[in-house]
Amino acid sequence: MHNMDMMNIHNQEVDFKNSLNNLLECLEPVAQPVETHKKTLLHFSNNKIKYCYILEKGHVAINRVEDGLLLYTESAPFIFGFTMLNRDPYHVILCPSEDSVLKRLPLAQAMEIIRQESLWKALCHVMAHSLSRLFAHCTRISQPDIYSTIRYLLLELSEEVDELRKSESVVNYIQRRSFLSRSGISAVLAELRRGSYIEMGNGKLISINQLPEKF
Repeated sequence: MHNMDMMNIHNQEVDFKNSLNNLLECLEPVAQPVETHKKTLLHFSNNKIKYCYILEKGHVAINRVEDGLLLYTESAPFIFGFTMLNRDPYHVILCPSEDSVLKRLPLAQAMEIIRQESLWKALCHVMAHSLSRLFAHCTRISQPDIYSTIRYLLLELSEEVDELRKSESVVNYIQRRSFLSRSGISAVLAELRRGSYIEMGNGKLISINQLPEKF
């Protein structure tokens, strides 16, 4: 990757983090705590009121309701719900980790604060980040073969926070995010381990040495 490309990526990450912090500074003080426990499922709408959620600690999985497919995970700090402005909020849910700390506020209230504080640019940065994660999901599940999907997800897993990587097996991580069978995933992982392309212990990913483009 060229230095200019790396600089552009770095600048985009800085812009995103600054935008996220600006939104959180304005919205967190008025948001209300959300009680969570093991296997909590959080909906973006309740009694016809749309909500946005602020993740202060831990991580959450965004799942598709109709089939439970895990679209992507996000770690704290983050804010969810703005992509529901003009769409049905019932097709996805948030599944927080056991140690997650969340707050929520009505989406309409959040939008009014954003209007008052002129945070439209910050909002666009955060929404672009969320939409890019969804686009990555579409790319992931449309790979031409099993190995390509597994390769994509192994690289994604290697970039997750330590807490997530150490708490979930590689097979579960891949299966929850794809339509692949456990037997098919296990067979490919066994071959990759045999070729020393990846290292695993107790079912968890330890390291990726080098994954071939084709296998």
